[in-house]
Amino acid sequence: MSSIPKNIQNNLHKFSGEDFSVIRVCSSKVQLYFSVIGLFVLIILFCCFVSALYFTEHLFNNAIADIGVGIIWGYIVTNLYVLLLYTITPSLLPKKDRKKNKEIIKSYDINFSMILRIGLVILLAIITAQPLNIFLLKPDTQAFAFDIRNLLAHNPFTWVTTILVITIFVLPIYLKYSIRKLGEFYEKKAEIEKRIIADDYQDFRAKYRFLLESNILKYNKQLENSLIPFLNRLSKINIEQPKEERIELHNNISKELTNELMKVKIEKYEYWADPPYRTKHKSKIKNILTEQDLLNHIYPETD
Repeated sequence: MSSIPKNIQNNLHKFSGEDFSVIRVCSSKVQLYFSVIGLFVLIILFCCFVSALYFTEHLFNNAIADIGVGIIWGYIVTNLYVLLLYTITPSLLPKKDRKKNKEIIKSYDINFSMILRIGLVILLAIITAQPLNIFLLKPDTQAFAFDIRNLLAHNPFTWVTTILVITIFVLPIYLKYSIRKLGEFYEKKAEIEKRIIADDYQDFRAKYRFLLESNILKYNKQLENSLIPFLNRLSKINIEQPKEERIELHNNISKELTNELMKVKIEKYEYWADPPYRTKHKSKIKNILTEQDLLNHIYPETD
């Protein structure tokens, strides 16, 4: 592919609402899907600009204000749309289905949050479509809101325009869902995200271990300093006892105390078998004894 079409394709990928660094290492078919998604996002940006421009024309009657508000509104709606598009993606990290008690991955969660996001996308499409209906079907209007209501009630073409705009807004969501069936992009993205999480979790464990060991060492040092006066006092007890024995007793206790308060290695206990995702419990190996073992425990043999 020549440089100009390649640059156009790369820019479309950046508009698609997904990680460009992952897209560019995928196959040409996956890249084509994301190019189409990016093209639809550009169309949405254009529709938002025209819609806002025509709407503000009836408010300000000033070309500079109309164009400025149109650009800002188009930018806001497009960014909000790209953000929603980015969040509408299958689950890439392992998690546990509480109802079926099993691990699931790469599935779209049709829950309240997903329905709310798709509903917001449709709402943005409906709002964007109404000024376009006026622009296409009734250009010489003075009562903007009334004409929108009147067109929706009496002109069936307004519904065609509205449905067309909704389709443009929703189609990238369908394309993202179709990309999952190609079995390449989301696997690469999941691998990258898992590697990032694994590295961060190892850093957390190292910091956790260092902090805990430092605090224990600090506490042990304070404890040792507080016990030194008592050790010195202990060496003066039993003055009748030979000095060598008292010194040896003092040294033995000091050595034992030092061993008890020496620096220890700490490891964070993992309750789960797949930290940090916490979807699998550690397997518990049960050593089931025989009935004879129980009797031997109750009635141990004696010599």
